[in-house]
Amino acid sequence: MITNTGRTILAKYLIGQAPAYASHIALGVGATPLETGMDAFGNYSTKRSLDFEVLRIPISSRGYVYDTDGFANVVFAAELPGDQRYLFTEIGIFSAKSNPAAGAQDSKMIYTFSENWEYHSESSATSIPTITSPLNNEQTGSIIDTQLDENENEIKVFRTNSNNPIFNSANRIARYELPRFLNTTMILPGNLSRIIREPAPNDGLAISTGVDGASNHLHLTGISTDFNRNSSSDQLRLAFSILDKDESQSERVGGVRIILEFASSDALDPQNFARLEVDLDSSDVDFTTNRYIVVTKTLGELKKSTAFTWNTINVVKVYAMVYDNSGGIDPDPSEDFYVALEGLRLENVTSQNPLYGMTGYTVIKTEDGLPVVKEANSSNLVEFRYGMNVLDVP
Repeated sequence: MITNTGRTILAKYLIGQAPAYASHIALGVGATPLETGMDAFGNYSTKRSLDFEVLRIPISSRGYVYDTDGFANVVFAAELPGDQRYLFTEIGIFSAKSNPAAGAQDSKMIYTFSENWEYHSESSATSIPTITSPLNNEQTGSIIDTQLDENENEIKVFRTNSNNPIFNSANRIARYELPRFLNTTMILPGNLSRIIREPAPNDGLAISTGVDGASNHLHLTGISTDFNRNSSSDQLRLAFSILDKDESQSERVGGVRIILEFASSDALDPQNFARLEVDLDSSDVDFTTNRYIVVTKTLGELKKSTAFTWNTINVVKVYAMVYDNSGGIDPDPSEDFYVALEGLRLENVTSQNPLYGMTGYTVIKTEDGLPVVKEANSSNLVEFRYGMNVLDVP
């Protein structure tokens, strides 16, 4: 569907006031795919960005074809990079590769969780291994086994291939548990941390979340994240999925809490910090049908320390817990679930440019209601078509 932004840019292009209305194809993983014959396309006219963009490539060819119903279509095609694996659920057309008006504050991927993260326990900080072997075996079937190192110690946090055999389960596929972004994904246990709700001092209502002092976490040091020049309305988008340890277990997800903290030090209570807080339960997400989640927070919504500035930040930490649906005001984290961290993205939604924007968008519609898989080390083309049929008006 052509967007409202697209109509404006296309009109300017037709009268020579815009250099292009379609120069790049963007692909994303954040939307829930549509099932052919059941789910109708939505009205995407007001959309200005993908839900979670992971790739933008130049259009390499343009054409004009007729579909099976005899309607004319303008076709844009581009070649996908061959090295990485993706599960695409959305596609858009942009008038340029980036927004010149935004400069260094433009939309971009901040972390893919393939960086040099470390697992920080109460006693040590260790590197995170990549496990390429199957996470299950013939005896355990669809159960994610406890992973052990060479000394038979349990590996709490690890990376694994996004096409690991454990993800081949029909139940996991149907619930959209599968990782969608790049060849590997970061796996955290559901009881990595204990995150509690902090009550308001007067009325007892939950106003924020806090971390138990003994909680383990991930951290990445030596960073130079600086959003001082971004608007407080610009957004951070965190993509992740929730996995059952056993695809057929009776335990059900009750909720997930994640704190992503930008801080001046790795201390539990740093002097300067900004926290992206995720606190979702079954009233926010139907965990029985969709486990792939993108959480959006504006920079202004982050919980910050007094007199916080981004130029003091040199470490980012991740705390995470998943709890079951047994209830309780302050539930315990559960070892029956995992979190697969996918990516953190900055989306600049405030730098206005009359010649730049997303001119077309659609959620991908498949025969079986699943993402479109682009395998690693494969050659593929992607197409976006604008229907040009003319409606009869009485």
